[in-house]
Amino acid sequence: MKKVGFFKRLKRRFTSRLKFILFDEEMFHEIFSIKLRPISLFFSLLTIVVLLIAGTVLLIRYTPLKTYISIDDIPHLRRQTAELLYRLDSLSSRQDINEVFILSMRDVVSGEVKVEEFKDSAYVDSLSRVAREKIYASASDSVYRDSIDKKLEAARRNAAVSRNILSFSSPMRGAVITTPYDYTTDECHITLDAGSNMPVFATLAGTVLYKDWSPETGNVVILQHSENIISVYKNLGLIPVSVGDRVSQGEQIAISGSSAKSNTSVYFELWIKGKSVNPEDYINFGM
Repeated sequence: MKKVGFFKRLKRRFTSRLKFILFDEEMFHEIFSIKLRPISLFFSLLTIVVLLIAGTVLLIRYTPLKTYISIDDIPHLRRQTAELLYRLDSLSSRQDINEVFILSMRDVVSGEVKVEEFKDSAYVDSLSRVAREKIYASASDSVYRDSIDKKLEAARRNAAVSRNILSFSSPMRGAVITTPYDYTTDECHITLDAGSNMPVFATLAGTVLYKDWSPETGNVVILQHSENIISVYKNLGLIPVSVGDRVSQGEQIAISGSSAKSNTSVYFELWIKGKSVNPEDYINFGM
């Protein structure tokens, strides 16, 4: 007999017809049967395996499971974490301001300070800027407000004196403050304008904590200093430093330029122990 080759035997095995039967031994009759070929069974199993692998990949890629397995979204999660921390610090600062406002109005509510009736009988919201413009305060109320403002200013100066040992330096030489710090709004920065391609310096020695770009703030650098102090520089141009770099006080960390806004201004923030503060209380921007 002629010897059959290996590939022909393999082909015969894969293409031969088989019949799978379920047989009841007690009743001696066929329950279920199916005709198939080994090659059909092989491709069916292969299809099932491919579908299982594809389903697993899609499940990991488009469900929260990717947070525990994939590392592609770690920079995005870091940006979200930094944004949430900024919002939390802003809310904490706003809460402190509201507490001071409530304490200052306590004497007015208790009747110790008399307030003249308003010329307009419209409902006045004490936290609304538009409503405050319609209030006609009495002389005693004005004196009381001035005393509260002086106390707040003295507290800011005392805080500045207590931390003067750190000796902050100006982040830009010859910069003009076009927009001052305003704690009554959500803007936690001051605006510095010294033209484009001007050097931006570290206000204190520290470590580069964050470096990134966004459509709202442009190129951003955040420095971590001692005494739980953080300085933030936004809308920058070229940034030669990287995350984790150690920088000394007065060292150049960037240049000014338009990376998000239509102007070349630099937006500078100063945070101390998780609270936003007025940089002018700590830094002499004329130096």
